[in-house]
Amino acid sequence: MIHSTSIVNFVFSCFRSSVIKDPFGLVRDKNLLSILLVFCLLTLVSCGPETIVLRPSLDTPVQHVDNGHKLMAYGKIDAAMREFKRSMELDAGYAPAYVGLGIVYGIKGDLDRGRVLMETAKTLAKNDKEKKEVEMGFERLDYIEKGN
Repeated sequence: MIHSTSIVNFVFSCFRSSVIKDPFGLVRDKNLLSILLVFCLLTLVSCGPETIVLRPSLDTPVQHVDNGHKLMAYGKIDAAMREFKRSMELDAGYAPAYVGLGIVYGIKGDLDRGRVLMETAKTLAKNDKEKKEVEMGFERLDYIEKGN
């Protein structure tokens, strides 16, 4: 991979060794030509694709469940489903992922599948907070069912 500093060094070394010359005689000052060329090269390098930095600390079941709930709030149900499923891939025993996915299936109209996921979440719930989430999930499915 070529970095912008190595390109700049190459350009300066070419000018100093007179390998690159002003072919049309337009620029009388070599310093001005080198500054102009460096500016053009840096502009081209800066237009390249951005580097995506993966942050493993954000690839946690908790983070994906939080993302899923936010996406549901914005009405992006399919994206929320992917987040809950990713959370389950990372930790198959994480009850809130099953709650979220159960709600998603309820919103999509598959209340039976949603209830099965809630029952699974109920068996996986490890503490009072998770048990409360499961209860709220069942209540939300009941609310969805009454609304239809």
